[in-house]
Amino acid sequence: MQQEIRQSKKEILEMKEEIKTTIISSLNEKFANLEAKQDIFETKIQKQNTAIKNFERYIRRKNLILFGVEEQEKSYHELENTIINLINTHFYFQYNNYSIEEVRRLGKKKDKIRPIKITFSTVGLKINILKNKKLLENTTYYLKEDYPLDILNKRKELLDQLRKEKQLGNKAYLSYDKLIILKDKEQHHPRSHNNKRNLSESPELYANNQIVNKDQKQTYKKNKTSNMKDFIIQKPKFNYIPTETFHDQPENKQKNGTQINNNKE
Repeated sequence: MQQEIRQSKKEILEMKEEIKTTIISSLNEKFANLEAKQDIFETKIQKQNTAIKNFERYIRRKNLILFGVEEQEKSYHELENTIINLINTHFYFQYNNYSIEEVRRLGKKKDKIRPIKITFSTVGLKINILKNKKLLENTTYYLKEDYPLDILNKRKELLDQLRKEKQLGNKAYLSYDKLIILKDKEQHHPRSHNNKRNLSESPELYANNQIVNKDQKQTYKKNKTSNMKDFIIQKPKFNYIPTETFHDQPENKQKNGTQINNNKE
């Protein structure tokens, strides 16, 4: 009887372990599926955010914000004509109503002068104005690019770093939401465009122990045959040590014979 009870307890414990294992594996599988779905959703959200930012940048690509224009207009056409006259007066361009797609005051009307968002018909017309914005330095007007709010905040954060780089003597500027730093040319040693290896030179000494001038040595090397064809065509030069000639042999024999006769005498 006791043995049966022990056996039944053992079976119950085994069943509990199996149930726990089954439940845990099932939960782990569900969590894994949820994590996979979450990763997919996060990837989609990132892609959508990137697409929204790109689209927002695209629709603002022809915009400029103009500050300092008094609010005296009573209609849209008056505001548009005011902007066209201002551009033609200060920038010396001949813009017309076809050059501008839209003009609009930003924000609610208050005591302060509201800025004007100008949408040009082409990006080129906007760039012409932006490149010559220094012409407004002695006036009450000034221009800025049309950036989204998050980009404006990002540019404000980069201003301190921009000032530090300029204090260090580096050329730096803000490009959209990035800080571009151009190091001084003296800090960089760009590789020469001539990738050919220079001729190796060893110090050649004269009798007075003076080193040969490099220019003289390079000139000497340039006088060598320029190509293999010239080397093959030119006549061979043989350096040899002169030996006894046929004309010299009898004389030598006579001299030798005279010496022998003298010795006999």
